[in-house]
Amino acid sequence: MSGKSALGGRMSDMDLRLLRVFREVVRAGGLAPAEVALNISRSTISLHLSDLEARLGMQLCLRSRGRSDFKLTQEGEALYQAINELDGHLAAFKSQVNAIQSQLTGSLRIVLPDDVLEMPQLDLPATLARLRERAPQLQLDVQLAAPQELELEILAGRADVGINPLHSHRPGLEYKPLFLHQSRLYCGSQHPLAGEEDVSEELLTEQELAAPSHAVLSGAAHLYRLFPNKSTANHMAARLAMLLSGKFVGFLPEYLAQHHVAAGRLMTLCPDRFHYQIQNAATYKRSATDHPAVQLFLKALVITS
Repeated sequence: MSGKSALGGRMSDMDLRLLRVFREVVRAGGLAPAEVALNISRSTISLHLSDLEARLGMQLCLRSRGRSDFKLTQEGEALYQAINELDGHLAAFKSQVNAIQSQLTGSLRIVLPDDVLEMPQLDLPATLARLRERAPQLQLDVQLAAPQELELEILAGRADVGINPLHSHRPGLEYKPLFLHQSRLYCGSQHPLAGEEDVSEELLTEQELAAPSHAVLSGAAHLYRLFPNKSTANHMAARLAMLLSGKFVGFLPEYLAQHHVAAGRLMTLCPDRFHYQIQNAATYKRSATDHPAVQLFLKALVITS
């Protein structure tokens, strides 16, 4: 083999993978016993070792089918020691990063929609637990806000990060998409249209709509424009209360309405026509992209399917 090393310069992910394979083979004492640890076949392991030897330009081991005949060459011994040193450096690096995170001080101001606990895709309690475990010294300030208020709080510097339905992209803000939810049109069980089948669009759009006081996303605006008679509320909980009164129709996320639908308190209206999808996103100032506490919050988010 050539004495020229193929690992000169920047190491690739493939190089690191091959080194890990070699390390596990040595620890197991041979190719056959390493199959379980690596969860790959003996023939694949042998190909990986041959590839590593070709890249390094040296023979690393004398191998056979059994454990007893496996033996490292002098170069293999030296490489194995070097890998162990690398593992030690990586462990120290992880400890340093964990220490930096645990030493995060100051405060992180989080602003959330008022129905955040109803969102099935977001496990907020688990997110807050992970955040506290990773940064025990970080003071948390959690607030609730309507969608239009949420982004303004961040832009004004009164909050650091939030989770919000993505209605538009404001200059100066960054958005990290998280999950989608479906919204449909509902009315309360006491509404005149409750239980009616084949409600005409003309009759439906004559009803008073419980609408958000902020601008809605462009993909739903055409549906809201069909209702000339509107009353507004800035929070989702307030719109839900309006629908439950039996005097209004309105759009709600399915996750928020489903319990009331199951209990017979809300009815779905024209589900094939009156529905739209919303993208939810983590929102923060563009200037805070590298803010350690904001990044830690984003990494701590627990999103479920």
